[in-house]
Amino acid sequence: MSEKWGKNRILLVEDSRFTAAMVTDFLVKNGFEVEVVPTGEEVVQRIRENIIPDLILMDIELAGEIDGIEAADIISKHQDIPIVFLTANTSKEIIEKIKKVKAYGFVLKDTHPVALLSTIDMAIRLHEANVCATLFEHLFEISANELYLLNPSSFRFEVVNRAARTNLGYSYQELKAMTIFDINPGLDIEFLRETINGLMHGKQERAVFNTIHRRKDGSLYYVEAYLQLFEYRKCQYCMVFAVDVTERKKVEDELDESRKQYLELAQEAPIGILKCDVEGNVVYINKKALEIFGYPGVESTGNINFLTFPMLVESGLSQKLKECMKSNLSQTVEKFYKSKSGKKIWLRTHIKPLLNKDGVVNGAQIIMDDITEKKELERRLYEMSITDPLTNTYNFRYFTQKLEEEIWRAQRYGERFSLIVFDIDRFKNYNDSFGHQVGDLILKATVDMVKGRIRRTDTLARWGGEEFIILLPNTGLKEAAKLAEELRQKLIQLKVWNNESVTASFGVAEYQEGDTPESIVKRADAMMYRAKNDGRNRVRY
Repeated sequence: MSEKWGKNRILLVEDSRFTAAMVTDFLVKNGFEVEVVPTGEEVVQRIRENIIPDLILMDIELAGEIDGIEAADIISKHQDIPIVFLTANTSKEIIEKIKKVKAYGFVLKDTHPVALLSTIDMAIRLHEANVCATLFEHLFEISANELYLLNPSSFRFEVVNRAARTNLGYSYQELKAMTIFDINPGLDIEFLRETINGLMHGKQERAVFNTIHRRKDGSLYYVEAYLQLFEYRKCQYCMVFAVDVTERKKVEDELDESRKQYLELAQEAPIGILKCDVEGNVVYINKKALEIFGYPGVESTGNINFLTFPMLVESGLSQKLKECMKSNLSQTVEKFYKSKSGKKIWLRTHIKPLLNKDGVVNGAQIIMDDITEKKELERRLYEMSITDPLTNTYNFRYFTQKLEEEIWRAQRYGERFSLIVFDIDRFKNYNDSFGHQVGDLILKATVDMVKGRIRRTDTLARWGGEEFIILLPNTGLKEAAKLAEELRQKLIQLKVWNNESVTASFGVAEYQEGDTPESIVKRADAMMYRAKNDGRNRVRY
């Protein structure tokens, strides 16, 4: 791991004690932290040990076997650290050597200190900018989607990432000599200019359109293109983010064709199907959709407007239709819907804008599916995932989640809570003597008794085997212990088989500042085991 420093830290490599002292004193007075090493070997060793400064200020001529330039060359192969040379020798040979290594310049030893400060500040800032630029360049290149940077005036490509080059089959140099129209045979230049002009004048932040790309081998593929303008160094660029949607387009086209053939035969379909014009007036509706709306038996559609129908407005579906027709984008949404007859259902609604021959939205096709049973199944599956199947109490996973939430509330709002852990005494004897069915009966009867006593805000869970745990919000230790004692006594009165009595050992713990789920459970568990060791059938806290 690299060391972290609060201030900018400079590693000064200088074998002259006098120079080192002078430079160090000046830099410290100007807010830097400075560490000095006298040789190239030492600075290389520190970098290899991953002790990384913000900048290395290094003399070229050093004591030891390697000079500053050799040291800089070695360092550059291990870490990206800005290096500034401090030298008294500006011979042509030295300058040539400096050029061959990755450095951020040099400063003469007799230069005014302000120039040294300026050079250091410039080097640190330049390095930070280079790091950011490299990062963004890397992210641009490795993106899984096609990215293009083009000139908004000439439409020529400035930069094209690897995903685009691979899919198109062109090299980087080939694409640099091309325009966007070379890979978009059907793209209208006036449309593109108008789109870019709208972006330039702030009419929208980005434009989205579907188009077709042509590969080098002549094959075509569909893309969904997102176009956005940005300015860099007073120059404007156009960023195009393209997603290959060939497979999706193929599926959509097949679905569209099948829907066109299907509409005339859709009256008996088990899903709601309808069409509306651009103003929301329903021009086609099948029986299922009428049933969903709460108008069974009504054949006329003239009195239904999707944008103003009260139940559709209330459910948010009217707003979704507006958004889809405005953006010319399909959407699938799930909404809770209450019909005019009062029936409550979950609807999955797919809204697809319809275009006229000029490509203008003139309405929408809407498919509505009653997914109430699916939602109910999801709810049941969720309940099964958090419930112990034998006792119908919560399971370990759910209880742990509730405990974490209660600890968060205690930490944030200072609320108190307690835990009760209890284990049925000699439970193995019941199983061995009477069989597992009796053991299961004891567990269920115990749970029913506890559920009948605790509050709705309390959480009872099966912790494992015959051990249970109760979370008691807003409950102190003594209150929890009192409840545990009451449960212990009620359990004794419980006769579940051959008039056998059931006992349990209880441990109680209250939340303490700094507790984790593990620590408070461990404390309650320890109290329960103490009750066991003290003779069972008792409460300890």
